[in-house]
Amino acid sequence: MSDLNVAAFAGSLDLSTIATPKPIIFPALNSNRGLSAASHEAPSPTTSNIVTPPPVAAPPIASPPPSPLSQNGLRAQYYQGKSFTNLKWTEIDPTVDFAWGTSAPNSIVPADNFAVRWTGAVQPKYAETYTFYTRSDDGVRLWVNGTLLIDHWVDHALTEDSGTIALKAGQAYDLKLEYYDHTGGATAQLLWSSPTQTKEIIPASQLFQGIVPLALQTGEPAKRASAFVDSIGINTHLRYYDTAYGDYSLIKQRLQELGIHHIRDGGTDPTWAQRINELGRLGIKSTLVIDPNIGVAPDASYGTKAPGYTVHDFVKNLVPDGVEAVEILNEFDLFHQLFDYTRNGQLLTGNDWLTYLRDFTRDTYTTLKADPLTAAVPVIGPSLVFPTSSSAIGDLSQWVDYGNFHPYNNPQNPGDGSLARDYALRSQAFGNKPMIATEVGYSTGSAKSDRPVSETVQGSYIPRLFLESFDQGTFRTFSYELIDQKANPNDAESNFGLLRSDGSPKPAYNALKNLISVLSEPAPQLDTAQTNNVIQTLPIATPNLGALNYAFSGETQNLHHTLLQKSNGDFYLVLWLEVPSAAQAVSQTVTLDFKTPLAQAVTYLPSTSKLPGTTYALPTKLALAVTDSPIVVQLAAASPTTTVSPTV
Repeated sequence: MSDLNVAAFAGSLDLSTIATPKPIIFPALNSNRGLSAASHEAPSPTTSNIVTPPPVAAPPIASPPPSPLSQNGLRAQYYQGKSFTNLKWTEIDPTVDFAWGTSAPNSIVPADNFAVRWTGAVQPKYAETYTFYTRSDDGVRLWVNGTLLIDHWVDHALTEDSGTIALKAGQAYDLKLEYYDHTGGATAQLLWSSPTQTKEIIPASQLFQGIVPLALQTGEPAKRASAFVDSIGINTHLRYYDTAYGDYSLIKQRLQELGIHHIRDGGTDPTWAQRINELGRLGIKSTLVIDPNIGVAPDASYGTKAPGYTVHDFVKNLVPDGVEAVEILNEFDLFHQLFDYTRNGQLLTGNDWLTYLRDFTRDTYTTLKADPLTAAVPVIGPSLVFPTSSSAIGDLSQWVDYGNFHPYNNPQNPGDGSLARDYALRSQAFGNKPMIATEVGYSTGSAKSDRPVSETVQGSYIPRLFLESFDQGTFRTFSYELIDQKANPNDAESNFGLLRSDGSPKPAYNALKNLISVLSEPAPQLDTAQTNNVIQTLPIATPNLGALNYAFSGETQNLHHTLLQKSNGDFYLVLWLEVPSAAQAVSQTVTLDFKTPLAQAVTYLPSTSKLPGTTYALPTKLALAVTDSPIVVQLAAASPTTTVSPTV
């Protein structure tokens, strides 16, 4: 925002331990409501004149698992985008012979901008040199036995590519095929030929899933509900004592009621530091913007204003209970033009800010990482305003733990496409580091203010903003901001709050609070272990995530969704229409067709309540009214003894 002292984001409980997500094959659901297992029955005793003891059923003997080479077909993982980071669907494809045209592969995967990775093994019939062919629109890559045979990873019309390799008869060879579709028609086919083998689509009889350590669950892989809740943060200005933030008791109460654990703030004065530390002890951690004009810098060469903390002393001594991460220089490509910055006594001019920003980032990172007591504190890269700045500052990835961006698009709806564009633009400077949106939001000022939305529209957009950002792959998103700073409806800056300046909740606050309540996990169980006479608490491991096999039908235009799962095995499917909102809600009827056996479905409408709505027993198909405000469907997997009959 246009305020130098907009404070820094608060990362996760331990941001430094979170690695960039990687696609995985999800194992079978491990839950006391797991999918039904095969039953074993003892044979009935036969009638005889000879009295015999009652038969004793022998313990069931488990059948040996099938040989991997008896499992035909290839494992297929379908992704949104071409980077193979946003897994949407997993299945077994008998062959690779798809001409989707302009249609989507299924109702979960988009019709454009998707990718597929097929993996497994291929078994030739003859000891000959084989030619492998791909027919694709767009990009394709093929590896056989670890050798890259085809590499045509660019957009192109329907094209046949080929490569050759000598193979032995009857031997299984690793195979990996990657494909992406950008826009327009989509085709992916895999063929082979040899001097003896007629050219053909490689049949399922010669394709195998291969040896893998985990069982495959087909469907859409879920993400952890706790990860989504942990991705939610909010901006505060605890040192703006002459605004609504001056009522600290109210601010603390509203933060706790909201149920979040991460705030973004900045300051150095003792009252502010005391409040940051107190919130930290309550489980609400902060990431703090560091800036010489706030009073914090890597060292004295940066012309730091009083009290003149080094970032090391600031983290270690001023806010040890509250800090969770530090953020470099908020929107510095703008603010260096509005405020004076010096280095070694010299005022910045022209493009000096580029070197200054790079040095500031490097020196902050190296200073914190040099001390074991501060090395675990993550460094968030700088946010920028102007589009050309991201390429101008060069690569900062070696000096940051997370990238940073401010994807404001107000008053447009959150999923209008700008989030993905900003993510791609701003990640240039941060390599493959995960990204954090440290500011984004919607002002509810008057029609005379800059780009306002109504409170009703903000109430629809804020929950969707967090969902869209999470689906995009953003590690954490911070709404700007908690409370309207002042009762000044004509000033947009004063009206971004989820609370009005008197502390009363806007619809957005209630909707977000209810969504967090529905999706939050109970406090984790703890085991106690004693090591060297020190009592330690160890979290109990949660089961691996599962996949939900289902499909959408009906009025699915503009339908967006997020699939989550709690540690007890229950899925939480969040649905909404990603359209511009208005005073009157938009509604469409969407049908869910479940192939995963379910014991129960329960709906929630966070825009109005955190309490459950309608309950459905043994659902196989649900027709739901989906609007531009999210609806949450809790789905409990059927127990092994549950008999599921086809009911709607």
